Amino acid sequence: MKNTAALLLLLLLMTGCGGGLPPERLQPVVVKQESPEMMMQHSYYASNDSLHLILRIEDARQVLDPLQAATSYEYAIRAGGSEKDAVVASDSVDMPKRKITDKEGEVTVEVALPAQVVQDGHVLHFRLWQQLMGQELMETKFRLPLHSSMLQKNYLLVNATTGQPLLQNYATTSDRLRVQHFGADSGTVTVQRFEPDFMPAAPPMSMRAPAGPRTLSATDTYTIGAADTVALRQEGIYLLDPNTAFARGLLVMPNRFPLITRPQEMLQPLVYLTTSEERKALSEAKNAKAAMDRFWLQLGGSKAEARALIREFYKRVELANRRFSSHKAGWSTDRGMIYIVFGQPSQVTENGSDITWIYRDAAERPYIKFVFTKKENTFTRNHYELIRRREYGDSWYSAVAKWRAGRIST
Repeated sequence: MKNTAALLLLLLLMTGCGGGLPPERLQPVVVKQESPEMMMQHSYYASNDSLHLILRIEDARQVLDPLQAATSYEYAIRAGGSEKDAVVASDSVDMPKRKITDKEGEVTVEVALPAQVVQDGHVLHFRLWQQLMGQELMETKFRLPLHSSMLQKNYLLVNATTGQPLLQNYATTSDRLRVQHFGADSGTVTVQRFEPDFMPAAPPMSMRAPAGPRTLSATDTYTIGAADTVALRQEGIYLLDPNTAFARGLLVMPNRFPLITRPQEMLQPLVYLTTSEERKALSEAKNAKAAMDRFWLQLGGSKAEARALIREFYKRVELANRRFSSHKAGWSTDRGMIYIVFGQPSQVTENGSDITWIYRDAAERPYIKFVFTKKENTFTRNHYELIRRREYGDSWYSAVAKWRAGRIST
């Protein structure tokens, strides 16, 4: 995967880092073969008594190309989130031959559901089949809760340059967007902007009382017409169609998000690995790039190992941004924090509104289970909070210590 953030620091390490190196490490960075991390993004609109779902599936780590590997998909609308719940509608579709205009690395499908099956409590169970080398088939499952209010939304937010629907819940200050309406009603869409001032996730063993619900006031309010093209040039949280059941939040970030490329941006996720004194020194350094170089060299023990650490750390930051961004950047969420420090979980399960991550694939790491609970949020349906426990302390400090000793497995 090409990671601009990692490449930036790698060049710095190759050209500008002097000084003595700490003692040689006994257990350097270990590079393992990567496994796919399939993710799905979606949007929807209602038209002609149907709900049209646009689903985009890709491998977050770009190990597997679904565009080439996908053979078919199937879905079932069930009366609940369990595969034991009654099926109210289903279908199975072979993938068509992909057009040359399709984007490499992802597969997009559109599923039209009759309005009568789009009810509160119903859940779309989606399954994608991909053919691997040796004719082996890999199945990937996704679930998407349905709500009757989805039938009230008759537009998509699309990229004004490409015409492609905006499926992720973030954009950048350089993006240009417009509203594409379906059906006769092509009225305006109200947009509110809020200042983002949310803190990074607290460590998993922190038992301080969670912050209560906050009341935010919009700093700007305006409308987007059907023919308007809008550039969201200010960072913030944007809320489209507030006070409706299908209100959508959009996190707007600078530069090349979900990549992070500026030294100050690259410093922020290091809150999980550094002491307050180290962060203060890094933030106050006259030459931020040189200070960051020295920090990673101290952890890695050599330029080669420092490069591997940088590559893995900021790759995880990017993937956290892509997968877990909600009302704040993905790296600063509970799931982003655990993902960056511990890596890809060996098993993920969903039970109702809870997601459980299990780590147990490394001989040197004991069994760990993290449970995230979905929380109501005005801006997003992608907000999950970790159920914190004091007993996570040993595992957390051990994982951080491995990063700081340059012994993280990548």
